[in-house]
Amino acid sequence: MEKRNLLLSLINGTKTLLTNMRANHNNWPIQYPVKDHDENKSRSVDDSNKKNLEDNTVDFEDDNLEILRLNLKVENYEDSMVTAWDNAIIAHLDSKILESTRHLEKLYMRISDTSSKVLITGDLNAGKSTFVNAVLRKSVVPQDQQPCTAGFCEVIDAKNNDGIEEVHAIDDPEAYNREDPSTFTRFELDHLKQVITENAHQYQLFKIYCQDDRTAEESLLNNGVVDISLIDSPGLNIDSIKTTALFAQQEEIDVIVFMVNAENHFTLSGKQFLTNAGKEKGYIFIVINRFDQIEEPERCKRDILSQIEKISPKTYADADNLVHFVSAKRTLQEHKKGNHGTKEFDDLEQCLRTFILEKRCKSKLNPAKVYLENVLKDIKYISEYNKQLEMEKIRSIQEKIDGEMPNYYNLKNVKEEVSDDIDKIIDSTSSKVQAYTKDYLSRFVKDLERYSLEVEYNGFIYAWKYANELRNHLYQLAAKRARYCAKYGQKSASECIEHVKNMIKDVEIDESITSVLDPANVDSIMGDEEYLAPKVGETGDNKNIVKAISLEFSDFFDLEDQLELVKDYLPSFAMLASGIYGYHKLAGQLISVGNRIGIENIAKAGFIVLGIAGLGSLTFAISNMKSTIEHNVTQKVRNHLRTIEYVDNNVDRISKNTRRSLRVVLWDFHNQFSKTFESTIKKREEYEHEQRMAEDAKEFFASISKRSEELRKIVSTVDLENTTKSR
Repeated sequence: MEKRNLLLSLINGTKTLLTNMRANHNNWPIQYPVKDHDENKSRSVDDSNKKNLEDNTVDFEDDNLEILRLNLKVENYEDSMVTAWDNAIIAHLDSKILESTRHLEKLYMRISDTSSKVLITGDLNAGKSTFVNAVLRKSVVPQDQQPCTAGFCEVIDAKNNDGIEEVHAIDDPEAYNREDPSTFTRFELDHLKQVITENAHQYQLFKIYCQDDRTAEESLLNNGVVDISLIDSPGLNIDSIKTTALFAQQEEIDVIVFMVNAENHFTLSGKQFLTNAGKEKGYIFIVINRFDQIEEPERCKRDILSQIEKISPKTYADADNLVHFVSAKRTLQEHKKGNHGTKEFDDLEQCLRTFILEKRCKSKLNPAKVYLENVLKDIKYISEYNKQLEMEKIRSIQEKIDGEMPNYYNLKNVKEEVSDDIDKIIDSTSSKVQAYTKDYLSRFVKDLERYSLEVEYNGFIYAWKYANELRNHLYQLAAKRARYCAKYGQKSASECIEHVKNMIKDVEIDESITSVLDPANVDSIMGDEEYLAPKVGETGDNKNIVKAISLEFSDFFDLEDQLELVKDYLPSFAMLASGIYGYHKLAGQLISVGNRIGIENIAKAGFIVLGIAGLGSLTFAISNMKSTIEHNVTQKVRNHLRTIEYVDNNVDRISKNTRRSLRVVLWDFHNQFSKTFESTIKKREEYEHEQRMAEDAKEFFASISKRSEELRKIVSTVDLENTTKSR
């Protein structure tokens, strides 16, 4: 009685907590735990950081919740849905809290009740109906129910129906009233199998009132102490597992008997059911049926106990009383023959009877204790989570408040100091670009010859092509060098902007202001202007375009070099003539030979000699043509670049563009920067108001957390164990 009254008091205290949480819903909406992808920690759905999620899915960090878990997953999450999802989740959590409050009210009524209900469930064809009939010592519940058509069958002592054996088929179990025939349909007990098997009406529950003529010491239904009912459920499958799990969590259920086929062990649906139901009931009877058909019973027993240890630790800890290996069919057959039954089944009945009748604290009060432990744990977790959110908010606001006034003075100082330094920085940068451009382009014009090696010479036949390619290459290099200097100016301007950016890095300003200091803005201002380098093949009246020089025939031959060559070779011709005269005898002999050969042949030989001599002269001119073209074209391009003031014009243009770019960007930044100071004081007032609201919310959630922990500690002191566990 003392333990029952204590649990009733704890139920009322927990209800008060839940009621207070809902009562302050408008002032401090309760946020549901959400896992933030970026920071890898919990945040509420309405946190601004959720906009930085890498995908469109919100993950809920609710693994530690049992009763108040929403089992939600928000997909296709978009910024436009922020408010809608926030309100929906908050409302859903509020409904869950209300549902838990009503469940506590039913638990309160159940603890005050003297009856107990036992749910028999398990996988399809595990022998649940056979087990119920074996407990009753006669065939009452139809066996081999089809899960798609059968319903729940609750077997009750007929004395609760004025001693009349019959079946009440019920559409709405909550609305059922035995005194009101409109809430059920009456069938005779002999028609039970047909009604349950067909179940065309899709009844949700069948209440079976039957008599048990055994003595109170033998009968479980007619025990003389507690009104007990046995609930037989359909086999677990895709359609019924969720329904059965919900049935197991109802406050009316005191004991769960889970049937397992010894040949199949635990299926996936069975493990899922035990995991969910165990969160509330704690202790579950597990009956391994058809154990007489196992060839290696000891090995089977070890394997099943090993699985139970992982699935239901509390059941495993008291396995001698809660885990039983039996054969319900064989027991029922023995009962029909008038025999006593089997020892294993007798032990099971005794343990079940003891658990329900003698250990009333464990069977009757334990579900309430387990539920209180879980819901109080959830309340503490959620309240602590919300308290942490408010503490983070307070800390964040305080940091902003503490930094607001110093930041005001920083803004004022930066406004003055940066504004004064802007012109100096611009002048320094443009002067650096000017000096670099002048030096770089001047060295290029001076050393044009070194770049002629980059053009390939394919022989005198392609001399004209070579001269054109060399000229074009030099002009292209001139444009490229000018372009490079322009890029250097852009780079220098970007570095100048980065320098200004670094000067304000310790000042808190709006991102829209700092975004002005973007090197990309320099690129857009510099643009793609015409560079002052001659263009080949350009026509028209555009005065900004300087045309390239034309090539001439004299660019291919150097006449002065040819005359120098003739003068150098005249002494050689004189020596050749003297040699011929000195050797006149040899010449006479050659003439004699010539007479024999013929004058015509000699003439041909003379022409050949002259041809060879002319060819030699031409060969020399051709072999020297590449050097001649390189020298003439390079000098011609150099003179042209100097004539058009290629270096000075580009230096002037690039330095001016650099200066103009910096002025546009930096003065735009200066104007926006000055406006931030005006909003500083207003923001501080807003922060202080938000901080007061967050302080009140933190205190509220802290009180809820503290009280839930106090109640949970008291719940943990309620000892419902009446016997020593053995294992």
